[in-house]
Order: sequence, then structure tokens, then C-alpha cells
Amino acid sequence: SSSSSSSSHRIIGGNNPKSRTILVVLLASLLILSSLASSSVVNADEATCADSGTTAAVDDDEDDDPITARLLDWLRENGAYINEKLIVRRVDPNDVTSPRGVFATDDIDVGETVCAIPWNLMIKPSEGVNPNISTDDDCLTLDATYDAIRGGDRGEITPYARYLLAQPRDYLPSFWSEAARDLLGQMLRSTRANHLTKSDQLPPRGVDDLITRDVMDWCDIPSERMSDPLFRQAVMLVKARADYHYMVPFYDMMNHHNGRHNTAHKYNPYGGHGDGVIKENGYEMITTRKIKKSEEVYNSYNRCIICDTYVDHVGTPEIFYNWGFVEDMPQRWLFDFARVKFDLNWRNDDDGEPTGDLVATFLVPPSERGIALLQEELDRLSSFETIRDTDPKDRGIPASEWMSLWQYYDALSNALRVAVHQSRDGNMTDEVWKLDDNWWVKDGALTADNYEDHYVYPIINA
Repeated sequence: SSSSSSSSHRIIGGNNPKSRTILVVLLASLLILSSLASSSVVNADEATCADSGTTAAVDDDEDDDPITARLLDWLRENGAYINEKLIVRRVDPNDVTSPRGVFATDDIDVGETVCAIPWNLMIKPSEGVNPNISTDDDCLTLDATYDAIRGGDRGEITPYARYLLAQPRDYLPSFWSEAARDLLGQMLRSTRANHLTKSDQLPPRGVDDLITRDVMDWCDIPSERMSDPLFRQAVMLVKARADYHYMVPFYDMMNHHNGRHNTAHKYNPYGGHGDGVIKENGYEMITTRKIKKSEEVYNSYNRCIICDTYVDHVGTPEIFYNWGFVEDMPQRWLFDFARVKFDLNWRNDDDGEPTGDLVATFLVPPSERGIALLQEELDRLSSFETIRDTDPKDRGIPASEWMSLWQYYDALSNALRVAVHQSRDGNMTDEVWKLDDNWWVKDGALTADNYEDHYVYPIINA
């Protein structure tokens, strides 16, 4: 599920307070958090994967997936540049269920080209206009993707379209079964009588809006089209994999990791380069540091150099919403109704190895009121967890959706637990409640006024 889109992508749809860092050791939650780190989903081509946090010394052999192999051959045969020191293989070569990633077979220097994908090999809005769909570029990308995976008018499916067809279906929360989405909503919605925003809930927001608001309404698509399995898959593919208005082969094979991302866009499609320079040079990614042999090549889906409209409001919950996985540490959490925002990461020792202790870096100083609100939600989540041992079949929920829901539950509840416990060891202040609606804005391009492009709700019942 790869996309580093940093624009207000419809189909996917300030103040600078002083940061402070306090260290806390949460022995009671350590076992759960360690388990979470090993089960986080951080992959680009499947719905789940384990991220061990290490670079394995393995053979530099590509795996035997014929669809991926044919795609790479097709790309190179048709003018794409893919660095010869890169292969695509399973993250754990000894596990046939492990997802794939892009790995270095030799050291790669900083500034080297990772890939340059020609314009004609990408899926993008066609120059003609389909009268049955909105002319917004996002909607036209959806139309082009649907056309590609069904083979177009001539029934010819390219290796890239075949690769896309082989991807998992319905793994984004917005595409889950109704029973799973209802249960997720129950997990997130606050039961507090007096809400501070128009609807207090734990993040992410918008799970039920994607298909209705961001696809059917925005693109003028009738509801019956969503009953077409191929069209539904095209919607999810664009949601999870498009960058700007492009579906880019090989680029979308790179997994996400905010602690280890080592690539960057050479050209910014959002910032003035646009179609012209990409038509001429291809969609090019370069390395941002030296990559060692056997190391995985990572992208960042929300903290890339062109992610200026994502960096402030897209954190771990929104990655789960937009791309369908729970990211490994570091994580970012924003709770709008409590005005609490922090980064979460493992503390490293002098050798750079995780100690098992967590550090929460509050991006705005926490308040007693905000922490009390989080404690209330943490207590509610503890009660919700009593259903965890029930059989998902009895609820009509597929096993994959059940597993994904509880992976996110673990991440959410542990983030709340860290913030609550850690804040008690420091000095809290009510200053955040005196700030305006841009209290959460720091480095990005969006503000509270861009309310159509984010889900940070303002306080209306102070």
C-alpha cells in the first residue's frame, strides 16, 4: 500500500509550541509493545508484514514470484531505469507469507538514482475525457486504473496491471465488511455526554466517508458502480498506491518506515515541476543517504520531502486509515478533542539499539484537562477489549479484518497509556487551550482553515 502523496488527494481523499521530551519506563506495557513492533504492517504490496527492525544477512536472490519478475523485466525492456543494485524479494526470505520489499544487493551511494519510470509506463489521467466521471484529476486516475486492470477496450492487460490485480482486496478500513467497520466505529467513538468537538472520537476519523464523500460524491459516481469488483479494486488501488495523480510501477513497491526512509523524489509533482518535467525525465527517486548491502530501501508516506500537506496531521492513525497498516516506531498521534499531540519512539542506547523504553515527545505541552480526557478514553478501551476473545465468525467479520482491528487497538491503547503515564512525571500546563484552532500546526502547509483536507476538528464547546 504505497503512496507518499502529500497533496489533498481527494480519493485518498500556525503556532509552534515548544516541544519537550520526558522519559518513562512502562514495564506493564512493554511486552505488548514489543509484540506490536514485531507485528506492525509496513508493506507496500500486501496487507500485513512483520518489521524486525534489523537488516538480515541473506542471499541476494530475487524471489520467484513470476508476476513481480515479469513486471520488472517489462519495465526495463520499455525504458525504465531500475538501479542494478536493487532486487525485490520477501522481507523474510525464509517465510513464504512474508511481504516483499526492495533491497540493496551492494552498497548504494547517497544521491544515486533508485528508479526512473517513464511517463508512458505510468497509469495517469488520460488526455481524453470520460463523460461518465468527474474531470478532477484524481477521478480521472481512478478511471484510468479501472481501464488498465480490465484490459481496456482491447482486453490487453499490461504486466503492471496484472501486478495490481494480484494485490490484496478490501484491506483498507473503509473497504472492510460492514460488521468490521461498525465495530471499529464502536472502538473509536467516545461515549462522553458532552463533546468538545462536533463529534469526539479517537483517531482516525473519516473511515465511513471515503467511499461516499471522496469517491461517489466527489467523482459523481453512482453507488451501483461500487458493486463492480474491479471498479471497487481500482478505487482502493488509487486510494492506497497513487502518488499525486500517478500510479507508478516499482516506486509503489517500496515499503514505508519513518525511522529508516532513505529515498526521496527528485522532482516534486506538487511544487511546480508537474507533468512537464516528469514527462521528460520520468518519475525519479534518489537515495538520501548511503544504503548498505542487504538493507531495505524505504519511502515515507507522510514525512517525505514533498509531504508538506501531510506532515502535521497525518500520523499513525491516518496511515492506518489511508494505507491499511499499523506503522512501526516512530509513531505520531494527534487527539483533537484533548489537544494532545506527540511523537512516540523507542529509546536507544549508546550503540543505537532500542532499550525497550519508550519516549513520548509532546509537540504541544500536555494539559491536565487533555490528559484526563485521554485517561477516560483509555478506560473505555479497556472495557471494549472484553470482546477480543470472541469468535469473529460469530460477528460476521473476516479474520484478516479482525486481526487488523486489534493490531490498531494495541497501538492506540498503548499510545494513550504512554502519554497518560508519562505526562504525570512532568509539569502540565493549560496553555494549549488558549491557542487558536491552529494549535496542531507546525511544519506543514495545511492549517485549520483547510478543513476539507484534514480531519482535525476544532473545539466548539470549550
